[in-house]
Amino acid sequence: MNNRADTIFVNGRVITVDAKNRMCEAVAVAGNRICHVGSSGEAEALADSKTEVIDLAGRSLLPGFVDSHCHAGTHGFSQLQVPCSPKDVCSIQDIQDRIKRSATSTPPGHWILGRGYNHLALEEKRHPSRWDLDTVAPDHKVFLVRTCGHIAVANSLVLKEFGIERNTPDPPGGRIERDGNGEPTGVLYEQAALDIRMKTQPSVEDMEKGLRIMNRDFLSLGITSAHDASGLYPEEISAFQRGVSQGWIDVRLYLMFRVTGKANQLGERLLQTGLLTGFGNDRLRIGPYKIMLDGAGSGGSAAMRQAYPHDPEEFGITYLTQEDLDAKILKAHRAGYQVAIHAIGDRAVEMALTGYERALCQVPRKNHRHRIEHCGFLDDAMMNKIRDLGIVPALGLPFLYEIGDAYHSIYGHERLGCIYPLRSLLDRGIPAALSSDAPVIHPNPMHGIYFALTHKTKAGKVIAPHESVDLMRVIRAYTQNGAYASFEEDIKGSLEAGKLADIVVLSRDIFNAAPEEILDIKSDLTMVNGKILHQTT
Repeated sequence: MNNRADTIFVNGRVITVDAKNRMCEAVAVAGNRICHVGSSGEAEALADSKTEVIDLAGRSLLPGFVDSHCHAGTHGFSQLQVPCSPKDVCSIQDIQDRIKRSATSTPPGHWILGRGYNHLALEEKRHPSRWDLDTVAPDHKVFLVRTCGHIAVANSLVLKEFGIERNTPDPPGGRIERDGNGEPTGVLYEQAALDIRMKTQPSVEDMEKGLRIMNRDFLSLGITSAHDASGLYPEEISAFQRGVSQGWIDVRLYLMFRVTGKANQLGERLLQTGLLTGFGNDRLRIGPYKIMLDGAGSGGSAAMRQAYPHDPEEFGITYLTQEDLDAKILKAHRAGYQVAIHAIGDRAVEMALTGYERALCQVPRKNHRHRIEHCGFLDDAMMNKIRDLGIVPALGLPFLYEIGDAYHSIYGHERLGCIYPLRSLLDRGIPAALSSDAPVIHPNPMHGIYFALTHKTKAGKVIAPHESVDLMRVIRAYTQNGAYASFEEDIKGSLEAGKLADIVVLSRDIFNAAPEEILDIKSDLTMVNGKILHQTT
C-alpha cells in the first residue's frame, strides 16, 4: 500500500466491478494509479496536508465508462456540419431551410455537408432527394449523411461529379436508389455512399476541432476509454496521435483499422507494416483489423436471413461474399491481429461466425478475442457458437433507447425478440461489451443503462423485455467487459489497487435511483490517469 495518496474519495458508494462485485466507501489515488479501495477511515489514513479530499456524500463512484464501439473523430466533426438530427429538424422543409442558410455563406461549387437526419422521424417519412437539395443549393455540392452513417443523399452536382447517372451500375456492396423512371434519386446506400464520403474527409484543422469536441463531450459523460471504429483516414490516425502526445486528447483510445471496398484499404496497409493489435501504450493503442460486412439496422440495410416485411425481395446488403470474407479473416488472423467484423443482421452474423470458425480450424489460436461489432440479431445457435469460439460481441444495445421505435416498422415485432440479447449472452458467460456508435446515437452511457434495465425506447415502447438485466451486470458490460474487449482488463475496467485511476463520480447513488431517474444522472467528476479533467461546480 502506498504511504500517501494524492486524492481520496470518501463517504460514497464505490462500485468496484471487481470479481466479487464489492461495494466500498472510499478510493485513494496516488499518481496515476489506484492505491487503495476500502473504508473511508482507511483512505483518510493515507492523506496528508497535500492530499485532495473529495466527499462523495453518498454519490456513486465507479470505473470510467468504456465505449467499446464509437466514431470518436466523427462525433466531433459532425458537430461542425449542418445539423439534421431529429432534435434539429422535423421535415424535409426544415432540412432545406438549413441547407439554404449554409449556401448563403458558402462559395458556389464548394461542399455543404450535413449529418444526422432520420427519414423515419421526418414528417414526410422518406429520405430527402437530389431534387429537394437542388431547389435550395443548385450551385453547391450538397451531401447529407443519415444518422446511421450507412446511407446518404447527394444533390445533382455531386452525382455528376462522381459519374452517377441512369446507366451507372450499383457498386459491389452498395446501391443507388432510382425512381420509377430509372433516374437516381440521390439516395445512396453503403459503398455507394462511402465512395463519396471518402472524398469529403475533413481538413486537418477540422479533424483537430472535432477531436477536441469529442474529448470534452466524452469526459463530461464519464467516458474515459473509447474504441474508435472509423479507421478511414491516415490523417485522422495522425491527428489522434498528435492529440495524445500534445495533451489535448485525454480519453484513452483503441483504434480499429478498417478495410472496406476499393476506396479504403487502411486495414490492408496496416497488415503490411508488421505492427499488430496491442502496439502502443495505455493512452493510444492499435486495435482490431475491422471488416465491414453489412449495413445499418435503423437504415434497413442490415443483411437478414428473412426478407424485410415491407419488401419480399429485400434482404439487406453485404459488402463481401463468404469466400472473400473468409480470406480476409484468415489473412489477419494468421498475422496475429484481433479481427472485428461489423455484422448487424442475422445473415451477416452467421457469415462472420462461419469465417471465424474456419480461420480458427486452420490456425488455432487461444485468447484471440475476435469481435463482432453491433451483433444485432441472434438465435440460440449463434450465441452458443459465439461462446464456443471465444468471440467478444460489442453490442449496440443503446440504439434501442434512442431509435428503437423505428425498428418496429422496419423489422416487425416478432423479429425484435432476438435483437441485441445482452442477458442471453451474459447468461452464457460471454463478456459482451456495450457501445454507442456515436455519432449514430448520443454517447451518454445512462441511455444504455436505462434501456438495459427497462427495455423501453425513448417513446416508451417495450422491446424484448425478457432480455433486461440487473444494474450490476450492465455496469460491468460498460466497464470491465469493455476493457476485456481491448485486452486491457488487467489495467482498467474495475477499481482495484494497482489499476489506472480512471474514475467517474455520478451525481447521485445510481443504486438508489428508479430506472426513469437514471436518465437524469450526470457525471459530476471524471478522472483519467489520476487527473480530474471534468468536474461540475
